[in-house]
Amino acid sequence: TTFQNYDDVIERSCQAWNEILSEDGFIKNLCSREWSFLV
Repeated sequence: TTFQNYDDVIERSCQAWNEILSEDGFIKNLCSREWSFLV
């Protein structure tokens, strides 16, 4: 992906972040202990 300018970078970053936040429990599942393992 090539960005056209700074505003394009910001716009696409915001879109990606909002897509992540729209998934219920995404951050919680990512940070859960079940997903990771102790070393």
